[in-house]
Amino acid sequence: MPTPRPQPESARSPVPVASPQDELVRAVARTAFEHGLLRPGDRVLVACSGGRDSVGLVHALFALAPEFALEVAVGHVHHGLRPSADEDAAFVQDLAGRLDLRFLVRRLADLRGPNLEARARAARYAGLADMARELGATVVATGHTLDDQAETVLLRLLRGTGVGGLAGILPRRALAPGLDVVRPLLWTRRAELGAFLSRLGQPWREDETNRDTAVQRNRVRHTVLPLLASENPRLPEALGHLAEVVRAEEEVWARCVEEAKRACASPVDGGWRVRRDAFAGLPVALQRRLLRELARVGNPAGPSFVHTEEARRLVCCGRTGSEAVLPRGVCVRVEADTFWVGRAEDRSRPEPVQLPVPGRVLSPDLGLLVEAAVEPVELSERRGEWEAALDVRWASSPLLLRTRRPGDRIRLSRGSRKLQDLFTDLKVPRWERDRVAVVATEDGVVLWVVGRRVSEAARPAPGAEHCLRLRAWPLHAGVPEEDASR
Repeated sequence: MPTPRPQPESARSPVPVASPQDELVRAVARTAFEHGLLRPGDRVLVACSGGRDSVGLVHALFALAPEFALEVAVGHVHHGLRPSADEDAAFVQDLAGRLDLRFLVRRLADLRGPNLEARARAARYAGLADMARELGATVVATGHTLDDQAETVLLRLLRGTGVGGLAGILPRRALAPGLDVVRPLLWTRRAELGAFLSRLGQPWREDETNRDTAVQRNRVRHTVLPLLASENPRLPEALGHLAEVVRAEEEVWARCVEEAKRACASPVDGGWRVRRDAFAGLPVALQRRLLRELARVGNPAGPSFVHTEEARRLVCCGRTGSEAVLPRGVCVRVEADTFWVGRAEDRSRPEPVQLPVPGRVLSPDLGLLVEAAVEPVELSERRGEWEAALDVRWASSPLLLRTRRPGDRIRLSRGSRKLQDLFTDLKVPRWERDRVAVVATEDGVVLWVVGRRVSEAARPAPGAEHCLRLRAWPLHAGVPEEDASR
């Protein structure tokens, strides 16, 4: 198509205006209504590069403005990457002026460097959001078409994607707080837009970089899709239908994952702790989706199938203390009856809490309920590693429930031992050592490494009738019913 420079106002030809009854305009109206893309009174910023698709979108929304009570403006992002970029900006400004629409433009900083396509896209949307805020727009409309949707679905298949990736380009998504981006042309073919503009006698700009087959999307557009379309001429429509089905089903899956998360996971330590028995009872498909959702704490895109499956098998079959490290520092760590998902560096050390005598203290961060009471030595049956009998003299010392500190030692039958060395001897995983609970005096005497060792120096004297009894319950195990009223 010809790409003339904008002419002075006196030399401009009459502006072509689409009829609200034009078949393409009606198709855009149906799409906008069915998918809730435009609402009466919306102030719309139309992103326009000057190409066929965005110019067609400007005309279609201009024609629909009275029907939808829209206030339409035109926004252009000047990337500064091509010699013709200034002419593109002038063309779009002239188009907006002919339609008596407000025009906004943002010139991007130098984008040259690696990963240009992704950086340019991010900068383009940031520029559009900035213009929308200046305008007070409620939505930004972009010219993505059914052909773009088909290309996106194929690209994701080629690069590798989960089922959710086949939803392709969403018809509406959040761009910034209080601002959405909408795609009213997502069910319209490029050829239909070309015919529409030809009926209007409206030219458009051509981006020569769209013919560069060094770019993967362009290879799919000019080589892969035409080859596949020779087997199925309606392939773009079929891929568009697939994307729509997946998008609707992903909304259902999202609710299922949220219900599963509420049922078996709880936020802790900057990540999630999950009950292994509840997780094992989920269908495999839901296990995978739940793991991917929990792993987004350190990787918004979520792990790949291979990494998700590695983590799932570890959780279902791995031994206590085993772990898997996923991309971007996300860890999956198997505990006795639970597993933890999160970023290791995000696990903050729990604050010490006072342990009253008599009384109880709850530490959600440590996952423990600890009780202290002075009792006859033979009052109750011992609870093994989760109970400690100490000399009654410690009942008068202020006690803390905390984690290890540098220099902590404990008296064992063979002498004093650093906690660090004790943990090594007991094969406590390195990542878990800063989460092991310790009962100590305020001046640093370690009395009990909860669930592991009692200090020999803290045990009751021979023949003592009373002791300071400490009991601990891991929260995931619950408090025994007979102890609940203590």
